[in-house]
Amino acid sequence: MAFARQLQYKFRMQHLNFARHWIAALLLATLASAASAAAAADAPKRVVLPDAVTPIAYRIDFTPDIDGLTFKGTAEIDVNVRRATPTIVLNAADLVIDSASLSGESQAPTISYDAKVQTATFTFAKPLAKGNRTLKLSYHGTIYQNATGLFALDYQNPNGATKGPQRALFTQFENSDARRFVPCWDEPGIKATFELTATLPAGLMPVSNMPVAATEPVDGGKQRVRFEKSPKMSTYLLFFGVGDFERVSRMVDGVDVGIVVKRGDTANAAFALDAATEQLRYFNEYFGIPYPLPKMDMIAGPGSSQFFGAMENWGAIFYFERYLLVDPRLSTLRDQQFIYYVIAHEIAHQWFGDLVTMAWWDDLWLNEGFATWMGGKATDHFHPEWNTWLRSLGDKQGVMQRDARDGTHPVILPINDVFEAANAFDDITYAKGAAVLRALEFHTGEEAFRTGVRSYMQKYKYANTVTDQLWAEIEKASKTPVTRIAHDLTHQAGVPMVNMLSSRCENGKTTVSLSQTHFAIDETSTKARVWHVPVKVATLGGAPTTAIVSGTKPTHVVVEGCGPVILNAGQGGYMRSLYSREGLAAIAAQYAKLTPDDQLGILNDTISLAYIGALPMSDYFELTRNFPADADPVLVTTLSQQLSGIDQLYDGLSTQEAFRAYARRVLQPAFARVGWDARPGDSPNTINLRASLISALNSLGDPQVIAETRARFEKFLANPKDFGPEARNSLLANVAVQADAKTWDRLHEMAKASSSEMERQELYGLLGSAQDDALAQRALDIVFSNEIPPTVAPEIVGSVAGRHTQLALDFAIGNWDKLSKMIEASSAFNYMPTLTYNSADLGTIDKLNAFAARHVPENARTDYVVASARIRYLAKIRDTRLPEADRWVAAQNR
Repeated sequence: MAFARQLQYKFRMQHLNFARHWIAALLLATLASAASAAAAADAPKRVVLPDAVTPIAYRIDFTPDIDGLTFKGTAEIDVNVRRATPTIVLNAADLVIDSASLSGESQAPTISYDAKVQTATFTFAKPLAKGNRTLKLSYHGTIYQNATGLFALDYQNPNGATKGPQRALFTQFENSDARRFVPCWDEPGIKATFELTATLPAGLMPVSNMPVAATEPVDGGKQRVRFEKSPKMSTYLLFFGVGDFERVSRMVDGVDVGIVVKRGDTANAAFALDAATEQLRYFNEYFGIPYPLPKMDMIAGPGSSQFFGAMENWGAIFYFERYLLVDPRLSTLRDQQFIYYVIAHEIAHQWFGDLVTMAWWDDLWLNEGFATWMGGKATDHFHPEWNTWLRSLGDKQGVMQRDARDGTHPVILPINDVFEAANAFDDITYAKGAAVLRALEFHTGEEAFRTGVRSYMQKYKYANTVTDQLWAEIEKASKTPVTRIAHDLTHQAGVPMVNMLSSRCENGKTTVSLSQTHFAIDETSTKARVWHVPVKVATLGGAPTTAIVSGTKPTHVVVEGCGPVILNAGQGGYMRSLYSREGLAAIAAQYAKLTPDDQLGILNDTISLAYIGALPMSDYFELTRNFPADADPVLVTTLSQQLSGIDQLYDGLSTQEAFRAYARRVLQPAFARVGWDARPGDSPNTINLRASLISALNSLGDPQVIAETRARFEKFLANPKDFGPEARNSLLANVAVQADAKTWDRLHEMAKASSSEMERQELYGLLGSAQDDALAQRALDIVFSNEIPPTVAPEIVGSVAGRHTQLALDFAIGNWDKLSKMIEASSAFNYMPTLTYNSADLGTIDKLNAFAARHVPENARTDYVVASARIRYLAKIRDTRLPEADRWVAAQNR
């Protein structure tokens, strides 16, 4: 999936608009043999299917009742009886199996269900003999109205074959919802082939993993469509969709690449088709294995999910529209950058995840961390002007903050059942996983790393793996001890910190003494204290020297040159850097001469260490006061976001206006340089910076920005075509924040009147972002109305939560019976913590815990621990660090 739950992160994200993305142990010991032994030892704790019978091939034939939201189907499953057994146990959830038979057995089995573990058991009169058989099933099930199993998305489309409300069907099976579509062995390590046949209304376009093999008319205005047989793959990668669709396509190195959209949207598919064309060729070359399927469709669905944006179904990648389509009227450059990255992330999965799949969910990061890292790598290859790696330091900053608090977990996370697996789709899996890969490539070098990946891909194609099999190939290619470093970073939770103890320059060389400790917001967050950390050390302008720093015993590193010393030069490592007082002072004095990567890394380290009291807050504010006038736009964007984040912590405090005045003084010179309107020669990130600065100054109460925003909104209402996507998006987002009742009503009317599903979602999300309490409540009043589809309703609640946590949380808790029906069943447990992301109110923890006690199983409460830790962290900053900030700000005003 594409990045997940914050976020972040599959792509579990909350969106207030297109430009805002809310990005919730040692298992494997040495190499493959030891990993297998560890897995075997852990097996009794796992809730998995018996392995006496396994599938070889599925032939599924089903008929959906699209209006009635039900379906019926038959499945012929070729199985291998590996040892004598009287039962066949497979997964089934919300399915009724009407009949069952097994070839070679004259008597039908009895059928029993275990709803708790979602299984169906077929018991035979006598034990089955070893050998291959065919299990034949007839069954029926439910079509959901949230993104679970086989689900429906309703939408308005004036361009459709039928005017008015329309409905399309899609599937979403990760992590474990194929069992809601067909009785099956729904575990990633159990691969089989699939042949899918569907009986559908004539005139609709069906799409699945493989091309259509045959279509024939059926009585009653229907069509029977059969798809080609798939290669061996895991159940969660199976896909089906049908609707009033159109497809645009292009042949790319013998592969039919297509974009499938609802009728009338083909013009919005051009960007995605161009991106897919160049990326497919790039990945063919990078992995050294040509894309193995005859076609690769990317399917755009209207609506949204609170927990994912895209899904890497093999040959039929599903995206919610705003993650795939570029509307020239609506989509900003930032949207295009994000969409390009999401496409790269999902196409990377076609190899890493689909062709080679993790053996079990504890190695989920092998899919998601790799695709996150690889998506950035492909994006940077084709668009170096976007400065992808510099921007990715923000993701690393966010995940290191999470990794230092209670509720963190190792990248390789022991998973005992599929319900626990739902908790693993988080920023540790995605963002830390990607940062670890970036750090290891930074250490080994790009060519050696790629050689190892190619070897891994070739050796394990169409199979399942554990992480150590990847490390073995990279270590072999790089001839460096990658496994030891990787084990420390993936088997242990937490963030290593490299400390500068001293530095001394003699004869043109500087000797730096370093030690390794632990960056901790919550000391109890992890038991890990020792990592083997590869560190690049350099003097300003000098070539870096690499050393492995481990433990508190000093490590002495000699680097060329004299002058300020930079730790983690280039910022490729996964670590915090704590400078000596003298070292930080030297760096701060030369801050403008650092590379943008090092400037941003030091800024992030300084604010994080100041927040926990390891540095005085003045160290951070001195950096902001002396910010380079010509700083990289990504750096200034980060600064604006940090100051806005601090401002949120001031809500309700009497000193907020003094801080706001200082923050505005810091940002106004940068805004004066970029201005309100686009200028010839603007770089891509300057365009993004303009929007970020307007947003920050608007939230910080800048009277001139607020007045100009309102004046421009009146002009927009009179002549919306005068505003391009960048100006339109920024204007609407900011006017919504400061909206009065009249402005809010205008935005509401725009949302109701729009014929674009993407625009409708954007505008409804903006209604929840108003700072005014009464208007936030009015947004919540829409949630259960008939004017929005069910998938948008939880998103409005999330939008309100951005500025009104308690209001949104109380609403969600009080209306949970209705709201939960609009959220994916496997993800509903994780929804409530997402509403508390900005809360610094300790009372919120009590509300979360009380809700969890009533509604959430104990083994599914990880996100509640994570949310509580974040709330405590923000509350502590507010109580103990803001007073120090107040004193510094007051001193500047004397």
